Amino acid sequence: MAFHRNTLLLVALLPASIQLACAEMAVPAGFEDLAKTQRLWTEVNLYGESLGLFETDITLETVSFVAPETVVAAIKRQFNDDPTLVAIVSAALAVPLARNGNLACSSNGSATGCDYIDTPRAAIIYDENNARISLFLDKKFLPKQTADNQWYQPTQGTENALIHQQNINFVADRDYQSATVQGNGSLAMTQDGYFNLDWIWLGQRSKRQQQQEITVNNAWFRQDLWRQYYVQLGEMDTRDLFSNAGGNINLSQLPLGKIRGLRTGSTRAWINPVQQSKGTPITVLLSHDARIDARRGNQLLASFYLKAGAQVLDTRSFPDGSYTVTLSVYENNRLTRTEQVPFTRTGITPFDRVEWFLQAGKTDNNDQNDERSAVAQAGVRLPVTPTLALTSGVTIKKNQRFLENAVDWSRGFNTGPIDGVLSTRFSYLYGSEGQRGNIQQISYNDGFSLSFYRNALSAENCNTQSAGYDAVNGCYRSMSVMFSVPVGTWYASLGYSDNRNEGRYVSRQELPESDDRHDAGLPWESVYMTRSRTRAWQGGLSTTFSTRGLNINSSINLFMRNDDSREGRDKGGYLSVSLSMAHNRQGDATSYTSLGATWQHQQHEKNQLSYNVAHNWYADARGENEYGLSASGINSDSLNASAYTRQGGRYGNGSLTVSDAWDRQDRRHTLSSSGNYSSTLALSRSGLWLGRWGDGRPASAIAVNVATPEDSQDPSVAVSLDNGGSADIPGNSRALFAVPGYQQTTLTINESLDVSRGASSEITQGSGSKTLFMVPGKLLRRDVQTTASYTWLGQLTDEQHSPFIGGVPLNVNGWSDLGNGGFSAQSDALLHNLYLVRQQQFYQCELNVKSMRDVVRYVGSIPCRELTFSALPDAVQQQAQLMLAGRSVTTSPTAMNAENFTQGK
Repeated sequence: MAFHRNTLLLVALLPASIQLACAEMAVPAGFEDLAKTQRLWTEVNLYGESLGLFETDITLETVSFVAPETVVAAIKRQFNDDPTLVAIVSAALAVPLARNGNLACSSNGSATGCDYIDTPRAAIIYDENNARISLFLDKKFLPKQTADNQWYQPTQGTENALIHQQNINFVADRDYQSATVQGNGSLAMTQDGYFNLDWIWLGQRSKRQQQQEITVNNAWFRQDLWRQYYVQLGEMDTRDLFSNAGGNINLSQLPLGKIRGLRTGSTRAWINPVQQSKGTPITVLLSHDARIDARRGNQLLASFYLKAGAQVLDTRSFPDGSYTVTLSVYENNRLTRTEQVPFTRTGITPFDRVEWFLQAGKTDNNDQNDERSAVAQAGVRLPVTPTLALTSGVTIKKNQRFLENAVDWSRGFNTGPIDGVLSTRFSYLYGSEGQRGNIQQISYNDGFSLSFYRNALSAENCNTQSAGYDAVNGCYRSMSVMFSVPVGTWYASLGYSDNRNEGRYVSRQELPESDDRHDAGLPWESVYMTRSRTRAWQGGLSTTFSTRGLNINSSINLFMRNDDSREGRDKGGYLSVSLSMAHNRQGDATSYTSLGATWQHQQHEKNQLSYNVAHNWYADARGENEYGLSASGINSDSLNASAYTRQGGRYGNGSLTVSDAWDRQDRRHTLSSSGNYSSTLALSRSGLWLGRWGDGRPASAIAVNVATPEDSQDPSVAVSLDNGGSADIPGNSRALFAVPGYQQTTLTINESLDVSRGASSEITQGSGSKTLFMVPGKLLRRDVQTTASYTWLGQLTDEQHSPFIGGVPLNVNGWSDLGNGGFSAQSDALLHNLYLVRQQQFYQCELNVKSMRDVVRYVGSIPCRELTFSALPDAVQQQAQLMLAGRSVTTSPTAMNAENFTQGK
């Protein structure tokens, strides 16, 4: 019965429901005119930008555009002229649109999500309180790029300047010393063109023999055309081809040496946003703590002090290009082995347009015995999809032909458990005289990380030593696999490497000390390495946790290595524990202490217990000024001790490390040292400037000059750049900051928070932030005006040491009477004396600062002695005359402000 009753009720109510749904909105009697269609001129906004005023018909339920084609034309002009979007909008605006007035923030009390509507076509929100229509489109359509946002605009007000960066590295011990000086200078010649010079000086000494050489890597002029192409003439290597400056075309194995000639191609340097740069991974498997020296030929790229384990080197400072990096592994300041790995540094470039280059000229090798010959080269990258690109390059030289083809593909996944990013690269090299090469690189990151990298290159005859522009010296194959994954609070890693070499030529210093040829001649001489193969496995677990300010790191690792050139197969494991603790901060200074120990079992060596202790101090809040001491040892056989310092400032950065290794069995000390200094020099019509190092690439610069009304360095300003440079600049001083060319940078200038000098500063001109973009060789000067503010606290006494009461100060611009002779005063200059007047009598009170806290200078109890008018400083006399002219002096203290107050000190 219930079913039948419900059915009958539904049948009875259905006609009434249909009639109610089809009826027009009910309008109360007397309000019929308000319900009629109203024709109004209404402002239309599209995502915050006004499209203009348009004629509309508005009812209580809908909005209709009288001339919808005018709205469509405005959308095409100001937003996007995509034909698909135009068709969708034209159809949507041709019919009445729902008002959606309930979504307007002015109507619903700014409820969550107001003033927005998601639509697959086109929709509006009519805000009747403000007579405004907000238009919304399908979100897959984005604003078209315009010349203003697609390309960077050069900063106005810059000047041409010579911007030169210099970097000095040295390594020295008793038997061998080496120093490298790297320089890069850029000079702007036109609005979008500049000259670049890049050079290296190398000096080596071994016992009584020495070697010096200077190499010019680049000396060329470049002119950019229409911000999309460039022409370059001179002596040039390949580094720009692998960066945004040259289109970021990655040809990892194609012979692309240095030439003297002409290059032209596409550039991404002006494209906004600038893409970041990365390099192929370099993984080192270490069974002991070690120092790793990375070299490109004879050039020292960087030194790393790494713990035992599977380590990935930080290659951000490596120069762009594709080349072989030699890794020298030092344990206890003794070279244990060297590895050669191919490296390519390129940028993360979206595949959004065709990139290309052409170059021709004469080969230009550093070896003077190598005959120069004509060469022509070309490369192109074709985007197939936004994540797939094909790259091809060719080299033609005499009877030699090389061709490299590569495929780059990346894919992002978002399907449940598989939500990571997969990146791949495959390339193949063909040479007309039997040279062959190939690269396979695969990486995936998804909470865990997995990477595979394989590189092979071979000549027709592996035992033939070749040199020159297109040399394929010997044969090698390297492969590395790395897998890491979090397991609860632990982190697990597993790595494998397999390196084969045949017919390689290396310098003696790259040979292990166990090799008889290591000390048989000069370190820089080339020697032949026979066939060798090294395979290594390493796996481990590590964890980190903190308790009561103590950081604890522990790990357990197992390894197996098979080296044909040494004892053959070796295996073992080690267990490591390290403790570190930060000490209480004292002002800007901080310090850290660390302890560590590692127990290792190895098949071909006795068990080892290694230990280390280190302490370092940071003297400033930025962590640029650092000092450190460390000591380590293995069993009771050896002991190492080192001291280092790292200093950074307005005039560059430097570091120095001195270490000594004591061998108990040989009863011998091995003392070594290393260090570096880097800075930037700029010469322009503004003068000569010295400042901080950039990154060694063609650079522009920012010069900041801070001026104060008086000869004082007390007030300072804080200058920072978003590329990492920052400094506090004292008053009446200046500083220089190198900025990588073709890179947008934000400069920020504020009052400094450093009050260690007992004064605060106020910037009256030149503060704030500014976004800059400059071609290399350009300099922007920023002048900053500041004033200082000093606060004085103390008690005035007369010559009988009684409280001095009733005096009126003459040379301060702020005064507070604290009673019983106590006072607080403010001045914008550093004072040595306080001058007062009381009942027509003048007094001088000497200010001797007893202590400072922040900007307050405590002077304690200070005696005031009588003084004649003529003995007052001139500026104070003028102020006294202004106060005393035509009136008697008030006996109560007053706070005064005048320009001349602070002139008398």
